[in-house]
Amino acid sequence: MAGMWQTPRGTRLPGRTGVARGWGLVALALCMALGFVAVRVWKQQGAGPETPALWLADGPHRPLEVRLSLPAADVYRPHAPPQRDALAPPVPLGALSRLEERGDAHGVGISYLLHGDTEQGLAYLRRASPSLDRDSDLAAVAILRGHSDEALTLLDATLEAMPEHPQARWNRAVVARELGLTLLSATAFEAVAAKGEPGWSDEAREQARTLRARFQARADAWKATREAFRARLRSPQAPVPVEAAARFPGMARESFYELLATAESSEQVQALLPLAGVLDHAAGGGTVLEDTVRRMAAQDFARRAPLAREYAKLVQDAHPTPASLIERLRQEPTAKDLLLGALLRTPGVARTHEELRALTVGETDPWILSRVAQEGARLDDLSGQGTQAGDQLREALGECRAKKLPLRCVDLLIRLSSRATASNRLVEGEESARAAWQEAAALGEWEREGQALVMLANATRFQVRVALSRAYLTESLARQPDDCVARTLAHRNLASLALMRFRPQEARQELEASLACGQTPGLQGAWILADLARLAPRPSDEALLLEELARVSPLRENAGRRVLATLIRGRFAVDRDWREGQRVLRQAIAEAEPLLRVNADARDARAVAFQTLAVSAGHAGAFREAMDVVAESLQVPVPEGCVLAAAVEAERTVTVVRGPQGQVQGHYDASRTVPLRDDLTGLVPGELVALLRDCPRVAVLAAAPLDSRAGILPADLAWSYRVSTGVPATSPAKPPLHVVVSDVEPPQTLKLARLPSAAEVDLAGAQRLLRLKGAQATPERVLEAMEQATDIDIHAHGVVDRALSDATVIALSPQQDGRYALTAEQLRRRHLHGAPLVVLGACSAARLPPILHETSSLPQAFVASGARAVFAATAEIPNDAGAFFRSVRERIQSGEEPSQALRAERLDWHKKQPHMRWVDKVLLYQ
Repeated sequence: MAGMWQTPRGTRLPGRTGVARGWGLVALALCMALGFVAVRVWKQQGAGPETPALWLADGPHRPLEVRLSLPAADVYRPHAPPQRDALAPPVPLGALSRLEERGDAHGVGISYLLHGDTEQGLAYLRRASPSLDRDSDLAAVAILRGHSDEALTLLDATLEAMPEHPQARWNRAVVARELGLTLLSATAFEAVAAKGEPGWSDEAREQARTLRARFQARADAWKATREAFRARLRSPQAPVPVEAAARFPGMARESFYELLATAESSEQVQALLPLAGVLDHAAGGGTVLEDTVRRMAAQDFARRAPLAREYAKLVQDAHPTPASLIERLRQEPTAKDLLLGALLRTPGVARTHEELRALTVGETDPWILSRVAQEGARLDDLSGQGTQAGDQLREALGECRAKKLPLRCVDLLIRLSSRATASNRLVEGEESARAAWQEAAALGEWEREGQALVMLANATRFQVRVALSRAYLTESLARQPDDCVARTLAHRNLASLALMRFRPQEARQELEASLACGQTPGLQGAWILADLARLAPRPSDEALLLEELARVSPLRENAGRRVLATLIRGRFAVDRDWREGQRVLRQAIAEAEPLLRVNADARDARAVAFQTLAVSAGHAGAFREAMDVVAESLQVPVPEGCVLAAAVEAERTVTVVRGPQGQVQGHYDASRTVPLRDDLTGLVPGELVALLRDCPRVAVLAAAPLDSRAGILPADLAWSYRVSTGVPATSPAKPPLHVVVSDVEPPQTLKLARLPSAAEVDLAGAQRLLRLKGAQATPERVLEAMEQATDIDIHAHGVVDRALSDATVIALSPQQDGRYALTAEQLRRRHLHGAPLVVLGACSAARLPPILHETSSLPQAFVASGARAVFAATAEIPNDAGAFFRSVRERIQSGEEPSQALRAERLDWHKKQPHMRWVDKVLLYQ
């Protein structure tokens, strides 16, 4: 499967490697190779004497740090960025025009880049023929524009197709450095250095040396301090590293509590007094820790010392039975601090809010109170009180900032990131993780940097930003090669990414690596095992998976996670015993039902359970059952007449049609080896499409992630997506009211191009026209107007902001409170009494940004709120698209059924303007 991975824009090899070598070449191949070299020479020399000006090749320095694939523009010179106030060198327009006359858009684009015109360069590169060279140069543009994510995706695909591509290797090192991935960048620069390219290798070697030196200095300082504290923990004779505590106050404070709790004598406690003073000073003054030392020194150590010795084993992960220690500590009223510490270290042992409160009565140490607040939030999560847990964590974050405890803030940010990602609030999860990473780096807290990197990888993985997620994980592995827990988490996430790219053997290797140091698979590992048991099975899979699921308990996992465990068991079982697997999957759906409003894991579990039920029915040849399952997942009845039902899960697809005579035919396929494309053309086999040719219209039942993509049926068929309705959508009995939203003024920070006003000709014939324009077009005013509308047109940009919505949002004019977005969530809380016909003239209004398992699009929200039909596009639409939608609306008003009206107008446009293929991207939801 790995060999089938394609670069996003094709895999044509660059010209410099086109001359094949070997004694066995036939004459034809030799002629082709010589011709290819001639083209390269023509490209380099064809511009005549103006060539140096095209590529700025006659200066002592190169203007860009990135490398460009055109040989004439890739001659090594040291990099010196232009001075801020310096004028850009003039673009040689005459030479550029000659390049353009020859059709060399690639060369024109590179020249514009070198002359500082990034946008023009990008425009020409996009017009150039697809190739690996072009993709590497597009990545260079993305780096220049600050789009590191896009650059990394292009570069990974280029290097996968051609690992030795010199410019892509260099640019990947640059983008990794810009992302702060020091070791990933150094390794990439070292690969360039090893190739011996004149000039480039020397610069790459120096870059790598500098990166590693800075890295090593920071790492060595942190590790030396950690080892000094560990040495003191092992032996009271070792010195207390007081001086190092000033550099790493967070690590030192954590170690202080360990040393205090494991001290076996008053003298050992008093030896911590200088350390307590340094840490009190670091937290802004006061004597909290010094007072604690003096109070603890007065303890009865004849009674405390044996418990302290046993607690030391717990701290060093060497205690055989932590639960028994906790029970003994619960019987010892003078060891409240030891009991609290043991509970915080052993989450699998039951505890209550009441016990935590009792253990902290009279406690004034803000560090201790912060840790207890975080533990209280965990208990709230386990009991289903997610909102309360989030509030408690955010309050604790504010407290830690006020009390100057930055390492506690990092831990709280990591926890907030984990919760947000688990709740599918992926932008929030990513932002919290990035903040944790940056703050940990500023503190020099090496271990927390690694934890934050894994959180960043997790948030980006769920957004299907594969290249960036892999980069974070690779950096994490390089930074913490000896940390068992960190290695386990990184390899486990890499296994998930491999499955997302349809590479089961790679996933198997990563999963094995995650288990190599003795950690358990966790629920994520069990999920991976359920897939591998189907794609690349091993006899040991079942025992390992069932053993992990047996560990799931209310003490460790919240209700939503326990539903995921049931789902995993069902996904594993369904391929071995279809009916038993169906039963367990139905159990998962039933368990998820009461949690759907409050728990994202439960919503994910329900969605995937229905996907698995549908594709497994297809695998069994039960195509009618597959259709019924898809309809049930959408919470709609199977419509009368012609129907297409479709579902996908990983490599598996089931499609079922019911033709005009009621005949049902289906197809099951398990051969997908690449991620699902945005355009679904070809997903439904031709023989099934043929059954629908005589249908007046087709209702499409498509489970996520199919229901926001175009092309599932040909453009010459009348079809629409059938979606769930929250309220009945009947023909409007209300007087006509046509609401038009245009000329919006979204926040300037969004940097959205101004859209032209709705043309008067496109509104001709509208009855009771209500136009909301400019500052009037706020979310609240638009929502109020739409509640009574019978027709709605919205001319605005669609944008993706996961902090606001899982779906695309429409950018309107901001209200007084600053809110500018019209979201699917807001719509679902309204009732559109006029059962309107809705046209979303927003770019990509139907398109969902990638997310695993869930779907919540704007068109679906409109239908759920009472709209009788919604038109929206999955791609950018031209500014003059109003004429198309006006004609569709007129057809509907004259009595045509919406899907037939859309089909007829689309075919009309195909005849009149064959190049206008965007009309095929307009979807209809009913």
